[in-house]
Formats: sequence, structure tokens, C-alpha cells
Amino acid sequence: MFRYTAYGFTIRSAFELPELPTRDDVPSPDVVIDDGQLEPVPDSVPGEGTRRIQATPTQCRLTYDGIGTFLVEDGSRVTFDAEDDSITAGDVPRKVVRRLFENEMMGVLCHQRGALVLHASAVAVEGRAAVFLGPRGAGKSTTAAAFHAAGYTTLEDDVVGIQPGEDGPIVLPGVPQLRLKPDAIDALEIEGTTRPEDGTDSVKRYKQLEPRHEPVPLVACYLLTTGETLSLEPVDPQRRVIELISRTYTGGMLEETDATGTNLEHCSKVATTVPFRRLSRPQRHDELPTLVERVAADLREFAPVSSSV
Repeated sequence: MFRYTAYGFTIRSAFELPELPTRDDVPSPDVVIDDGQLEPVPDSVPGEGTRRIQATPTQCRLTYDGIGTFLVEDGSRVTFDAEDDSITAGDVPRKVVRRLFENEMMGVLCHQRGALVLHASAVAVEGRAAVFLGPRGAGKSTTAAAFHAAGYTTLEDDVVGIQPGEDGPIVLPGVPQLRLKPDAIDALEIEGTTRPEDGTDSVKRYKQLEPRHEPVPLVACYLLTTGETLSLEPVDPQRRVIELISRTYTGGMLEETDATGTNLEHCSKVATTVPFRRLSRPQRHDELPTLVERVAADLREFAPVSSSV
């Protein structure tokens, strides 16, 4: 068994997942990942691309054509039944399978454990966490990478988990990895990237980062938009809730898991306790260092916290 940590919980896994931070001592893990025989989601269930989902308040079954079936239960267990033995043959599973464990399954686990799960990126500046929201292609990962290049901490570049804390929402440290297109890597001069070993997702490259183990207080959310100049504008409170709901990573299963009301409550809490900015910027990589400076300065305007990141 392999032992890891991510999103604030400890993991014991039958599969090697090298992108996750290792944990030496996990006597009683929060989450167990194992293999086992599973019934796939029936073909009669409407799917999205090659994926079909069935969910209840305590279980989520996901079948991926050509890969296999995952079962996530009670926020504490993930079982995987590969469609073909070659998918998990060798020292580690294929990258596409690891990506599903480390993103989609972690997102479902966080959802089952009561977190608000967003399709977003998150960074930390001197003990203050910022979340970047936007549609696909808005630059969430590139923005997080720009903060990494400037010496700040990237908490997550795709699936952000937010939990209520004693003094407000906190961002859970996710998978310490960036996924970027070559032009962004070149522009930011990021070294040490790798190509997926099995040839999937061939356009993007991966950069492993130093892990962060402790959550960070959320002090601001930024909605990424394209504009002619770099600017920060306030966001209407009602619009904040709409944006959070629309970027909920597990939005497609809220009704099946009886979590629509809880998700609305989480989104409303974040929207009313955390400042929001509309971050408009030109779609040019040479503007990224200025963006980082502007946002970092904005974050420093908020109340300081005890930790330093």
C-alpha cells in the first residue's frame, strides 16, 4: 500500500499515485483507494462524452469507456475496476487513470465530505489564499503558474476544495502539480516539466510542485475575464453566488446527492464573507508578471494571518 495526503485528508492507496504528496505514517487513513470488481454504470444512463455517472447521497459510480469504473463511497473509499489489465499494469497506472484519481475522484471525495468544490485554481500569498474562477480557457492554470513563477505557492490548478473554518472559509491544499500548454511554459520560463508517458493529453505538460500540507484562509476570489487593459472591479453580491454555483465542480450531481441546498448555502457563505473582484486582463503572457504584482498587492490589503506562504 502507498500512503499519501491531499485536500486535508490522509490516503492509503493500492495504486501508486506519484503526483500526490507522500505521508510516512498513516495508521488510520481518512480515505482508502483499492481495486475491486464493480458493475459499470449502465449504457442506458445518459453520459457526457465517454463518461456516465450514477450518484446517491453516499455513493458515486463513474464509468469511463475504455478505462473502467470508479466507485466513491461516504467520502472515505474509492474502488477502481479497470476495463483492461494493461491500464494498471507496471509500476504505476497510466497517466489518464492517475489524473482521474487525483482530480475527479478527489473532487467527489471532497463533495461527500462536505466541502464546496470549484472548478478553479488557487494560490497563496503570505498566508492569504486567492481563488481564480472562469470558464474553460480563461487562464486559471496559467494564472496559478504565473504566481508559482513569481515565488508564491500554488494550492491547486483545477479542482479547488473550500471548507468552513473558525474565522472564515479555508482553501484545502490539493494536488501540487501544474498542467500547462507549451507557450505558457516558455513565456513563464518554467523548468522541469514532463510529457505524459502514455501520449495522452499530448499538448499539455506537467510540472510537479512543492506540496503544501496546511489549509490557507480564503481572502479573495477573482473572476477572470479578457479586456484591453489590466483592471480590478468589484462584483455584485448576487453575481458572486451565480458564479460560484456555475463553477461548482460537482454541479452535475447536486440533485442526485441531495446537496443542492447545502451547495447554495456554501456558495452564499463565501459570497458574503469573501471579497470578489472581476480581474480583466489582456490575453498576453507578457502581462502576467504585472497581473501577479497587482493581485498580490490587492491581497495584502486584507487582514494579515498568522501563517506565511
